[in-house]
Amino acid sequence: MVTDLTVKLYMMKLSNTDGFFALDSLEQDKAIFSAFELLKDNFPVEKLTDRVVALQVLYMLEGEGEEFAMLKRQGVKSYSVKGISVTFNGSGISPDVIGILVGTPRAAIGRLI
Repeated sequence: MVTDLTVKLYMMKLSNTDGFFALDSLEQDKAIFSAFELLKDNFPVEKLTDRVVALQVLYMLEGEGEEFAMLKRQGVKSYSVKGISVTFNGSGISPDVIGILVGTPRAAIGRLI
């Protein structure tokens, strides 16, 4: 069962989690809750693990740090400033999480005779 504690313990084993652990405990719990709720809306709860929740938390925090997360939440699809253009697509779910839960299509390998 995924809990705040089990996600935090998993994250202690990952690198690049300084941004998460810089948050106070309440903010960490909020980040985990937000990630878990988003994932529950898109995947069966039985498929959610500490790993996917931790990866989603880090993805969401990274988006906040880059300041693009607000634009994505508001439904902005394209953003341009001073000749630099950014196009958003996707659901706000980490591509790593999607790869884990949905899988990536693999080409069938076979022989032609």
